[in-house]
Amino acid sequence: MLLACPHTSNLRIIDAVRILTNMAFWQSQVWTRKADSLYDTATQRDPDFMPWWREAIALWRRAPRYDVIVTMGVRESMLYGLLCALTFRRPKQIMCEVFIDAPRPTPSWHLKNLLYRFVARRAIGLLANSSAEVHTIARRYQLDPARIRYVPLNSNIANPQMESADDGFILSAGRTLRDYATLLNAVRQLPELPTSVICGRNDFQGLEIPPHVQIFTEIPRATYLEKLRRCRLVALPLLNTERATGQVVMLEAMAMGKPVITTRSPGTVDHLVDGENGILIEPGDAPALAREIERLWNNPALRQRLGEAAVHTMRESASADRHAELKLRAIAELNAQQKRH
Repeated sequence: MLLACPHTSNLRIIDAVRILTNMAFWQSQVWTRKADSLYDTATQRDPDFMPWWREAIALWRRAPRYDVIVTMGVRESMLYGLLCALTFRRPKQIMCEVFIDAPRPTPSWHLKNLLYRFVARRAIGLLANSSAEVHTIARRYQLDPARIRYVPLNSNIANPQMESADDGFILSAGRTLRDYATLLNAVRQLPELPTSVICGRNDFQGLEIPPHVQIFTEIPRATYLEKLRRCRLVALPLLNTERATGQVVMLEAMAMGKPVITTRSPGTVDHLVDGENGILIEPGDAPALAREIERLWNNPALRQRLGEAAVHTMRESASADRHAELKLRAIAELNAQQKRH
């Protein structure tokens, strides 16, 4: 075993490994002390990000001075890997945010999949956002699962705590793979419960919106966080997919002590235990979603219990430093594993 436990004092194995990344993960000093970024993380705020292709080129140019290149993003990872292949360089690459979109019967999708498989098979390894994705990625790109590590996501809320504000509305939020049709079918059964949805501009295209549902698009993050802080509960139905989604909103809600009802899917089940720190429903089950919303809405004691348990989960396992420690451990393991082979 490479590391006895995931605490900073036990990260000595990676001290000699020089890491470069295009991530701007400034929230953890554990990470910034051990990884160089294309961006200035000392400012402790999100930078103005350069275009994806410039990130890939910048990583490729600086790569010879480093032992491991951690690439974040599908396009960035692919272009960096292809640049290394075209210039006959060893990529020294560990890939994050892996391309596992649902297969489509189009030439462009198949070409993208083939190119990504080529890059992935030349890489040191890959990091997955959910435990279920390890086998999905291995199957998709014909890789040994030992070359893939699951690293749990962290919450973006630095100090998890119970938020007592309750303006009496349901909140749903996010864009990627949300099942807003199921949400609308559920809340139509509950016309007396105000519902707010924060989403992309076209996410409700073709859907009939009930009068008690408000849609907010393209709003600032600060506005979203304030609505999250002031809602009564969070309903987060997701499409049935092999790809992890919904985790960011779910973790932020849990960190504020908001009870979450979400779909049993890759990623959600890694953090949320049904009936203990939230509620899980099956994909597309609008009647179950309506029942659980109504049950939570009318049961303050249950909301309090689930919220307190959610905050405890976030404090124990979803801090930025905890995520950084696990990510660094995974990088160290993958790098050492490649050297042995």
